[in-house]
Amino acid sequence: MWLKTCIFALVMIAVFSICEFPDSYGHGLGTETMPPVVIGDKNATLEVGSSTGFDTGIQQITITLLETGTEDAIKNTAFEVELIKGEKSLFINSFERDDGRLVMNLVPADNPGVDILNQETFASFFGLASDQFNVQGKIFENGGLYKLNIKILAINSFDNILSEPVEYNLGISIPETNYYEINDEYFGTQEVGIRTYYDQITEFDYFPEQQKIRFVFPFEWTQETIIQSYVIHEEILVPRTFGSLLVSEFSATLNEITLPESAINIDDFNADERIIHIVVSQKELQDIFDNKLIDEFDTTVELEVKPSSDKLPLTGITENGQFKINLLSGFYDVSPNSTTLLEYEILDVFLKDRPMSVPYELKIFHENNEIFSKSGTSSGIKSEPERLDFSIPAGVSGVIELQFERLADSDFARLTFPIVVQTDSSMIPDWVKNTAGWWANDEIPDSAFVNAIQYLIKEGIIVIS
Repeated sequence: MWLKTCIFALVMIAVFSICEFPDSYGHGLGTETMPPVVIGDKNATLEVGSSTGFDTGIQQITITLLETGTEDAIKNTAFEVELIKGEKSLFINSFERDDGRLVMNLVPADNPGVDILNQETFASFFGLASDQFNVQGKIFENGGLYKLNIKILAINSFDNILSEPVEYNLGISIPETNYYEINDEYFGTQEVGIRTYYDQITEFDYFPEQQKIRFVFPFEWTQETIIQSYVIHEEILVPRTFGSLLVSEFSATLNEITLPESAINIDDFNADERIIHIVVSQKELQDIFDNKLIDEFDTTVELEVKPSSDKLPLTGITENGQFKINLLSGFYDVSPNSTTLLEYEILDVFLKDRPMSVPYELKIFHENNEIFSKSGTSSGIKSEPERLDFSIPAGVSGVIELQFERLADSDFARLTFPIVVQTDSSMIPDWVKNTAGWWANDEIPDSAFVNAIQYLIKEGIIVIS
């Protein structure tokens, strides 16, 4: 699953570019090959790629000058590269590459400036690959939007200086992940992450009443920017312990404009986090711009994501990626000393969410103590979900965990749903609380207070042993 997530992330990295000589436009993929131009005696294209080291997590930018048709790198190419972040030029440096391929690693370091260090690789000792350059600085601790101004100074020979350098202006987005702490009334402290493939997040908010996440990043709403932006891709990382955001459907808006359902994709294949992908295509950005739905002076994208309606099913995928479990009903407005009817279904992911008849175990925990368990076999019929009458003990409140295990007898086919048993204080009606206050201040007789207590006993909110 880790490899799947990495591949998806690399493909969706938003690289955008404009070449000044001649005018041509990029498409925002992880690797961008520019239209051919004549440089000296060769028809050449510039290829710029961005990737993340799987073992180091370090961002890498690769610049290659290719001969059109053969796709062979043009030997003995001299580059001049300027790297810009925001309005600040981080460096301007010339590089001479025997094999026509320039590799730069953006390495976080303590120094406030930027240092460029030559790094010989193992393969370079044997002539199998060029050495690389570590571009080091504190600024590379964060991702965001970078601009590259690239000039081709010479080809075929470092002495073969071009009379007029060929210039390219490119933008590349380096992914960045930040986590934000949320103190939820029911699920306690949670850390929700935002992974941005465009620019750095400048604002983040969570609205518990709507379970709504809001975040903002810079975006110039101009035709030039939209042409350069093949896609805007953002990810919301939800911990598996945050039941409010494990629902089956979400809706999203961009600057208060409703996005289509196709813009939202839920990835439940990660065992630790749910990933909610928000993908806005260039066409959608263009439609927003053409229809003047954005103020011409706006310089940001504001995304809001929330469950598409109230009391949705919870859904998840087992750790082995084979089964999807939908918790359909019976887990909202649950209270101590009551019985709830839980309904759920077990589907096979590999068979396009077809209901499956499989053995399984279900255990329910409260504060790490098992309070219920059962074994069974699912029906495998869509119209006949599994049903369980579950009696919640009087002393249980807060978060309980429904833990599905050993689906189809696999130790790796397991999934946990956290649900809330409302605390006693949240279940006491306001009129009862007011009655208690008035009685304490001698504003009502004892009989009125006794009636309120009798109501709490009758409803099972308090238990007399």
